[in-house]
Amino acid sequence: MAAGPLSISIVLPNYNHSAELETSLAAIVAQKRPADEIVVVDDGSEDDSIAVIQRFAAAHPAIRLVRHPRRLGVAAAVNRGLREARSDYVILASADEKIDSEMTFWLEHAIERFPQAELAVSFYREWFPATGVVRVHDRSSVSGMWYASGDEPFFVDPARLRVLLRKQIVFLHVNTAIFRRQALLDVGCFAPDLRWHADWFAIYAIALRSGFCAVPRALSYFRIDEESYSARGIRDPALRREVMLNIIDRLGQPEFAYFRDALRQAPSPMSPFMRTMLIALVRRPQHYRELFWILRWWLIELARGRRPAAWASLVQRVRSPRGGLHEHRSGQPCADRRHD
Repeated sequence: MAAGPLSISIVLPNYNHSAELETSLAAIVAQKRPADEIVVVDDGSEDDSIAVIQRFAAAHPAIRLVRHPRRLGVAAAVNRGLREARSDYVILASADEKIDSEMTFWLEHAIERFPQAELAVSFYREWFPATGVVRVHDRSSVSGMWYASGDEPFFVDPARLRVLLRKQIVFLHVNTAIFRRQALLDVGCFAPDLRWHADWFAIYAIALRSGFCAVPRALSYFRIDEESYSARGIRDPALRREVMLNIIDRLGQPEFAYFRDALRQAPSPMSPFMRTMLIALVRRPQHYRELFWILRWWLIELARGRRPAAWASLVQRVRSPRGGLHEHRSGQPCADRRHD
């Protein structure tokens, strides 16, 4: 619970992003509401990252550099930053992305308005640095905050979140979020064996346990890069299946029973990787119970014309009198092409 003035740390893991740090750190130190501290965890970089970080730190005393002598991985760098942070709330930034100048201001405002919140998230922008294109994901986007109304922050409790998830996925992105630091520690921070889905697990584990605050403003830029950590991992089928089974194993732990039960009722949070999950579970008879409830949801989505993407596109064209995009009563497109 928030009590008195909030303290906010921004944690920034980095590995060989010396060029991108010029943009990401510049955005962090330019916040309308300055962070109380900025913890930069360098994960054994071999480029000029340290020189860039030290130059920014000389001009901005809030920056504190923590160094790994060798590369330990993204999860280890984030977890080190969470342990080093001294504030009650943390924002997890990315070295190759950027945040809006009002991010800390609005996320703090949301937490102050809803002190029961352990998590607040916002609209976000997809950013294509190669072309300069920026695409906003807001209430008009399936992968945005389709459930939002009005312009003020609002709170979604766990029961309401489950209702929303039975309609369609509620995307929760770490790069848009502020967390109560203890909440991340309570769910085990970022589990290294979940690789690029470690952030997915942590943020949904918190939201399904204690709800979240939604801020209807675009406060971050998500970089689209085919050579990103997650993009590279997704191209390895064997590693993808391993990560899927690690997710199921982690959901099987007693402390995450509430998370597992919520997904059984509404597996939509898994939709971006649903096909990979189904393939992984087919090969493990001991997980056929999980396979059943995921497959049941998939078939319901198929009957609704919402999965897979090619089928959803055909259904949209058939339903639309002019061959355009058919929409739900909520005003959102039927399918997100980023899903499996």
